[in-house]
Amino acid sequence: MHNRHLHRTAPALAVALAGGLFVAVPAAHAVPAASPSGRSDVNGDGYGDLVTASEATVSGVEDAGAIVVNTGSSGGVSADRAQIVTQNSAGVPGAAEKGDRFGSALATGDLNGDGYTDVVAGTPHEKVGDDVDGGTVAVLWGSQSGLSGGTTLADPAPAAHDLFGNRLAVGDFDGDGSPDLAVGTGSNDVWILGGVTKSGAHAQRQLKTAIVADSSEYYRSLAAGDFDGDGKDDLVVSGRYDEDGSYDGASLVYPGAAGAYTALPDEGHSAAAGDFDGDGRDDLLLGSPDADAVTAYAGGAEGLTASHRRTLTQDSTGVPGVTEDGDAFGEAVAAGDVDGDGRADAAVGVEFETVGSVANAGDVVVLRGSADGLTGTGAQVVHQGSAGVPGANEAYDRFGSAVRLTDTNRDGHADLAAAAPMENTSNGALWSLRGSASGVSSAHGVSFSAATLGLSKAPYTYFGRSMPTSAYGS
Repeated sequence: MHNRHLHRTAPALAVALAGGLFVAVPAAHAVPAASPSGRSDVNGDGYGDLVTASEATVSGVEDAGAIVVNTGSSGGVSADRAQIVTQNSAGVPGAAEKGDRFGSALATGDLNGDGYTDVVAGTPHEKVGDDVDGGTVAVLWGSQSGLSGGTTLADPAPAAHDLFGNRLAVGDFDGDGSPDLAVGTGSNDVWILGGVTKSGAHAQRQLKTAIVADSSEYYRSLAAGDFDGDGKDDLVVSGRYDEDGSYDGASLVYPGAAGAYTALPDEGHSAAAGDFDGDGRDDLLLGSPDADAVTAYAGGAEGLTASHRRTLTQDSTGVPGVTEDGDAFGEAVAAGDVDGDGRADAAVGVEFETVGSVANAGDVVVLRGSADGLTGTGAQVVHQGSAGVPGANEAYDRFGSAVRLTDTNRDGHADLAAAAPMENTSNGALWSLRGSASGVSSAHGVSFSAATLGLSKAPYTYFGRSMPTSAYGS
């Protein structure tokens, strides 16, 4: 896990209502600057924030999309401290249009080095000129009052592909101490953008990959981490790989996001980097929901190799549940230190899990890090029927469709955020459950829906559709 982000003190934060009005609210108190791993801090107050996307109607425009930031505090997150950002918000590039799904892809990191976490919003179905699915990427800038304005990052090759911004990852690929942005497309190229500024200026280079990526069906995920410990982040590109004409799933690791790659034999529909064994190098977790499995690769001086991998399913020792076809174990994954032992743990979304007799209620399995890497020993399962968790299991809620581990109350434990975009007739909802020395705790657990936040009371808002898959320095 990275630990390169310094935070500033913020006396106030901003709350944005659905109509775009921002209201300043005093923060509880000032906090120190240092931030542990596993935290995105948009307003620089030292508490981790949650960033969540939806398919909300904006000013009567269906499926335009909105991003919600729930800011952390000594009490964690709540619906009362929320900022709603759309393409109709002041200073944000573009305009709300039908079907845009603003923020379909999300990543976070302090791109301009000012001490505030920025949010990168990919909108791959944005119409660009006459190109219906050209796609755009915007950086929403963190500030003392939360997200403030944004900058569009131009597609370097708009004629060569569609779906610019369909996958995102933030990492320091050149080892200069400043984060870079990896942007996926609907083709087999990834663009590496460095030195991003508020003016939109940046360096750029193209990484042609061996992944067959001519549609989002084959192009699954991007992930960044320093897997070989050389001070430069490496880029993992996952999808279908034509090694022998079979187009099998694979994940290709590009050291420093350049040059020759190493092919790993597991496709990652979802991916996360974290130091599960505590050796100081990032490890990689790939979620393969079609196989109802997750695979952890241990980082080492030689990088990631197939000889240092461990696959876990619900049939593995200690892992709750039983493998059933279609559960989608691994649909979403996240890494963070829940128990505070210095090793990353993992949250695994199982969005189609049947809980008791409730079909597709969904749950989240939390796997522990250990000196030997990620393990099923001590694993937990959390769902809406768990003691103390708000709500109740209902058919097709799909709890665990998106997951995040971040320290929202600055107690040194990553808290679990889990989303259920189908909750309340597809209005969508988000849960935050505290991390502790014994794992995820339901004490002080909270949940809120799109309606609670003031985002929308309408069905098909799908709040919780996605959360950042990459969170550099957070």
